[in-house]
Amino acid sequence: MKITITPHSLKGHVSVISSKSLSHRYVIAAGLSKGVSHVENVLDSDDLKATKDALFHLGVRFQDQEIHGSSWQYDGAIIDCLESGSTLRMMIPIFMMQDQPVQFTGRGRLPMRPLDVYEETFQHHRVTLKRLNEHALPLLVQGPLSGGRFELRGDVSSQFISGLLFALPLAKKDSVITLTTPLASKGYVDLTLDVLHQANINIAYKNDHFEIKGRQSYQPLNTRVEGDFSQAAFWMVAGLIGDTITLNELHPFSKQGDRQIVDLLEQMGGKIVYEKRTSTYVVTPSKTKGIAIDLNDIPDLGPILMVLAAASEGVTHFKGCNRLKVKESDRLQAMYHVLTTLGVSMTIEDDEAWIEGQPLFKGHVTLDGAQDHRIVMACAIAAIKADGPVTITSIEALTKSYPTFFDVYQSLGGLCHESQ
Repeated sequence: MKITITPHSLKGHVSVISSKSLSHRYVIAAGLSKGVSHVENVLDSDDLKATKDALFHLGVRFQDQEIHGSSWQYDGAIIDCLESGSTLRMMIPIFMMQDQPVQFTGRGRLPMRPLDVYEETFQHHRVTLKRLNEHALPLLVQGPLSGGRFELRGDVSSQFISGLLFALPLAKKDSVITLTTPLASKGYVDLTLDVLHQANINIAYKNDHFEIKGRQSYQPLNTRVEGDFSQAAFWMVAGLIGDTITLNELHPFSKQGDRQIVDLLEQMGGKIVYEKRTSTYVVTPSKTKGIAIDLNDIPDLGPILMVLAAASEGVTHFKGCNRLKVKESDRLQAMYHVLTTLGVSMTIEDDEAWIEGQPLFKGHVTLDGAQDHRIVMACAIAAIKADGPVTITSIEALTKSYPTFFDVYQSLGGLCHESQ
C-alpha cells in the first residue's frame, strides 16, 4: 500500500496513542502475576498482539481490560513474534523459566536482528538456545533457567536486560546481572524497573549491576497505560513546522526515556508549553535551529528529529546513530534516502550524521517507507514542507505500532489518498 499526500499544515487536537513500551511491560507483568489485573488503554497493534499471543501460550487469558495471570502451562505452540523485537527478547528468558522446549519465529527483519547477547550470556548456564538455521530465527530454547550470575553487554538493546529482569525474580536462586559495557537506552530499563516495582517485584540496581532475589511473586496490577512520547514526537514536530497542535494523554513526569523529545525541541527553539489546567501540551509554529543531538539513548526519536533538522536553520549534528541501523530497517540509511530524495543535504560518517536545513522540500517525489512504521510516519510529517505532492510506500508497516496514524493525520487537516 502507498499514500499520496498533498502538502498542508496540520492543526488541531490529538489524544496521543498509548505507550507501546509501557503496554508491553504492563501486559507481561500482569501475565506473570498470580491473580487478575485490570490494565486500561493497552495499545492495539501488531507488536502487542505478538506479546499477548506469546503469553496466551503460557496460560495467560485476556478479557477486555482484565488479564488473568499465567498458569505456567505451556501448550507447545510455536511462538510467532511477528516483527516485534520487544516480544522476542523479553519472552525468551520468560519461557526458559519452564522446562519444555520452545520454538520462536518471526517475520520481516526480525530474524536478522541480533540475539548474540543472549547467546553469549546463556552459554554459561545449563540451558539451550539454538539457532535452527543461519539466522537468529527460528530459535529453539529450553530451560529451566534457575538464576545465578549473568554478564551481558548493555550497548546493544535494553530489551535483553528487561527480559532477564522480568524472568529472574521467578527463579529458584538469587541472581546478579552485571553489565560489561555502558547501558544504552537506560530509560527503557527504568521503565521496566518501575513496572516491576508496581507489581511488587524488588530489584536493586547500582554500579552497573542488578541484584535480584529469587522466588518472588508478581502481584496483580490496576493501572492505565499513559500516552507514548515517541509517537507524540511526530505530532509535536508537525506543530512546529505547520500549525498549532494540542496533545493530551502525556504525563509530564513520565519515566519514558523518549520524554526527552520535549527538551530537545525546546533546545532547537521550539515553543512547547504544558498547561496544567487542561493537562495538555500545546505546540505552536516555531523557527527552529540545528543543534548537536546524541541518539544513543533515544534511537526511536531519530527519524522524526532528522525531519525537523531538515526543516531547521543551520546544521544539526547527530551522534550515536549505530542503534538506528538494527531496527525494523536500517533507519540511518532509510532517512538518508528519504531526505536526499526531498532535496535535503545529509552526510553520514560511521555513527554520525549531519543534516543541513532548508525552508522547503522537493515535491512530486516517491519516498520509500522501508517497511518501517517510524520511517513512514517521518515521511508523512516531512510532506508538510514539500512544494508538491509526496507519495509514501509500505504504509502497511503502521500496523506494528500506530494503525490509526493516517486517521489522526486527516483529522488534523492532512490531505492524503491511499492506493495499491
